[in-house]
Amino acid sequence: MTSSYEIRAFVPPDREALERLYQAVYGDAWAEKTNLGWTVGSSTPGAGAIVATLGDQVVAAQPYRDLPLDTPWGADRVSLFLDVATHPAHQRRGLFRRVVDRASAEAFERGGSIAMTTPNRRAARGFETMPPWARLCSLDCLVRPLGAGDRPGTSHLRATAIRAAFALASVGRLHRNGDGTRQEAPGDGIETPWLPGDDADRWSKTVAHRGGIMVARDRTFLQWRFGPDYRLFALRGAPGVAGYVASRVVTRAGVKVGLVIDCIAADAAAGSRLMAAALGWLETQGASAAVGYFLPQSMPWRSARKAGFLRLPAFLAPREYPVYACVRPGDEHGPALLDAASWHLSMADSDLA
Repeated sequence: MTSSYEIRAFVPPDREALERLYQAVYGDAWAEKTNLGWTVGSSTPGAGAIVATLGDQVVAAQPYRDLPLDTPWGADRVSLFLDVATHPAHQRRGLFRRVVDRASAEAFERGGSIAMTTPNRRAARGFETMPPWARLCSLDCLVRPLGAGDRPGTSHLRATAIRAAFALASVGRLHRNGDGTRQEAPGDGIETPWLPGDDADRWSKTVAHRGGIMVARDRTFLQWRFGPDYRLFALRGAPGVAGYVASRVVTRAGVKVGLVIDCIAADAAAGSRLMAAALGWLETQGASAAVGYFLPQSMPWRSARKAGFLRLPAFLAPREYPVYACVRPGDEHGPALLDAASWHLSMADSDLA
């Protein structure tokens, strides 16, 4: 049965069939749950998808996007795998494995050292059973109640209850750090909205020289990743940019939620100033709470905790955030690439926000 499927690279005439695949998987709201513009909708080299076809149907797909990777041993490449999907009528036929295996092989042929993905719960079970894929880490969900927030249009009973709960949880916590001390105002030196330019490229090089592993946060990445729906804050230092935070407001279940998508700074004190600036803006936008996903004990995680965020137990988090990775066979830096403690990871490294 599987021999009738063709595994190949996506080509532009496949676009409508690919959209029908995601509609079959996610329903009519599919366009809100995946971002094909980052992959098959981009003309950038290293962006595309591997698809499984049956006649004129696309029945499985693994979209991907290659990005520069900063490492202690110099510039490298990572391929981000985004939203693998199999049509419900064609599951249990090995298509998941076949499109992922083909996408991995081609990523390494293009010069990448590692492929990474942040799958949903169902897809995660597939990656668990596919050596050499391994679970690199899981990001903690951190939440900061902000108040009742605005009511976005007509609210149902559940949304009203959620907003009331955030209002109650925020009492005594607004403008206070995680240790209960009063939170200082962000003060001077915070620029918003920040529009990344040459200063972002210079700052990115400084961050790269600190060591660690991360997708390069240069101007090209920041302008591509964060469009007009996002708000960027830059911390200005003597030589230029000294850190940044990215945020946006979304509506979930009838409640406005602020997402703190990324934060990079020299230390937790600087990071908490950026977080405070983002929280202040999210309050003015009517958000009831701020949510971020960060690597446990990392700088942004500590910054968020200092700014009053609470760590949610996994069973209470809106979704799990596992990160799976596969390194190029025989790569001399493979063990280092699979050391989660060396990484900077956040929601910015996926299309989930």
